[in-house]
Amino acid sequence: MVVDLFEGITSSTLSRVSYLIQGQTDITVRINSAGGDIFSALSIFNLLKGKANVEILGLAASAATIIAMAGKKISAASNSLFMIHSPKAMLIDYYDKQSLDKLSNTLAKTEESILAAYRTRVEGFEMPADDLWLTATEAKSMGFVDEVIGEVPVVMDAGNVFINSIAYEAGKVKGLAERLHPTPRTDAALTQILNLIKDNMQSGGQGVGSEPPPTPEEFRIKRLINFANGVI
Repeated sequence: MVVDLFEGITSSTLSRVSYLIQGQTDITVRINSAGGDIFSALSIFNLLKGKANVEILGLAASAATIIAMAGKKISAASNSLFMIHSPKAMLIDYYDKQSLDKLSNTLAKTEESILAAYRTRVEGFEMPADDLWLTATEAKSMGFVDEVIGEVPVVMDAGNVFINSIAYEAGKVKGLAERLHPTPRTDAALTQILNLIKDNMQSGGQGVGSEPPPTPEEFRIKRLINFANGVI
């Protein structure tokens, strides 16, 4: 069976995955996610470990990379991205030193739990000081990915960019739409697009992977665009 994680990771994601995989032995998990709740991701990792293959189609970032580590085999599209960072907490209140020390200790313990998942693939891996953005090839060279699979050409459709059939809303990634006329066909153009998406994620943008799957009509238009570009 195929389980698609094209969403932010929440407790609802955990419940859905737990329900879907009951009694299943042939599981493929496809990921395009900017991350989410760490503890839900760790639970999904434990449910899937050794039972599923993982395919990274567009983006695996933050908590989504924890889930990816569960794969017996981990594949990534050649134009996908992989991002790791240390756990973070949002503070909206007044705190004394003791409270902050307690929070720091909790984050340190949480980081160890995350590292335990990464180290099932990359022995001795240490958390980077800053966000670590990797291409599929770089993720493979470090050991996070087993196989890099062929990219699907980038196409433009009704304000969305489709990379590996995953929608990225062009209007929410500053400068992206202006780069897409005509539809890019070169590696250099693709690199520009991925860099813009990456910059948008680092600046806190919410446009990546936030759109629902295309409607049948949008898919029809996409197929026409592909045909016009000579893509079967």
